[in-house]
Amino acid sequence: MNRRALFDIGVAGPLAGFVVAVVALVIGLNLSTVVDRTATVGLQLGEPLLLQLISWLVVGSLPPQADIVLHPIGFAAWFGLFVTSLNLIPIGQLDGGHVAYALWGSRQRTLAFAMVPLLIVLGLAGWHGWLLWAFMAGLWGFGHPPVCDPHVPLGRGRVVVGWIALAVFVVTFAPVPFSFHQ
Repeated sequence: MNRRALFDIGVAGPLAGFVVAVVALVIGLNLSTVVDRTATVGLQLGEPLLLQLISWLVVGSLPPQADIVLHPIGFAAWFGLFVTSLNLIPIGQLDGGHVAYALWGSRQRTLAFAMVPLLIVLGLAGWHGWLLWAFMAGLWGFGHPPVCDPHVPLGRGRVVVGWIALAVFVVTFAPVPFSFHQ
């Protein structure tokens, strides 16, 4: 009905999932194994900034030839972070679109238009899945439909939480989420 309700709905799921994923990541990294990178073959997971930081805090500094084979709990946490970053893309009806529209109104559409070329570049230069996301954004629509009462203010607390949600997007985003190591 209003920006405040839209914001609350848009931010609740991603932030709750983020907290659970961080806890699971710490547990999963504690149960994971460090191996020689030359001995690993297969799917290589992207490393968002948050994963790099928590890995450094939990496992410590790794030599260049080392790699972490994630325990299933760690993999589930990585997947949770990946889904959180996807959901926080500020396009249309994604939760990131809800939050951006609640914070910036119709300027959310401009942000969405800026994201699509970025997704295309990332799709051409790295993970091709970003091309699909850019295409789907065009199908879903870039902008967010207006709320019934756009004049209800968010308040300072919600604005701060909105910036936290943006920071969560940045630290969970992996430009190349998947690659194959042979």
